[in-house]
Amino acid sequence: MNRASYLKKLRGKLQRLPAHEIDAALAYYEEYFDEAGVENEQQIIQQLGSPSHVASQIMADSALRDLDETSTSTKKNMTAIWLIILAILSAPLSIPLLAVAIALIFSFGVVIFSVVFAIIATVLSIIFGGIVALISGFFILTEDWPTALLFMGVGFIVTGLGILLFPVVARFIKKIVVVCVEALARLFHKITKKRKEGY
Repeated sequence: MNRASYLKKLRGKLQRLPAHEIDAALAYYEEYFDEAGVENEQQIIQQLGSPSHVASQIMADSALRDLDETSTSTKKNMTAIWLIILAILSAPLSIPLLAVAIALIFSFGVVIFSVVFAIIATVLSIIFGGIVALISGFFILTEDWPTALLFMGVGFIVTGLGILLFPVVARFIKKIVVVCVEALARLFHKITKKRKEGY
């Protein structure tokens, strides 16, 4: 494989990235080849590894950089997670290591989804319980007004507590997603580091 075919394969592997990021990455590697000179071309290709390996590193770094530079919207975080997963899966790995990576990613995703679901369910149940207590207070207002006032007071307090918890929980969930993306990136870098040490 020569420099031109290496860069062509690298461009093909980076199709999921925006055009300006592909151009920047290819410009970097073209400059890298230029500095090394034509006589060291094969040595540079061996040092870099396969185009798939380089592309997976570029995609993971791009996802992390994009996550750090922009506001942390849920859609952006999910895109970053999928890019890192894609980068991990596109890295040329042995079959057992690939199976372990897929199992880790899947179990990690299930645990995080369960935690997020439980947190959301808890906050919604607090709000719902407050609303039910408030409505119950209105229904028994004519029969026993002190109890009705108690129910309405508890309903207002619990509903207010649930509403106050909602932004805190939303920030916490965003933080969980960011931590997940960073953990996937660390996993990816560990896997690729072990792969390089294997050569």
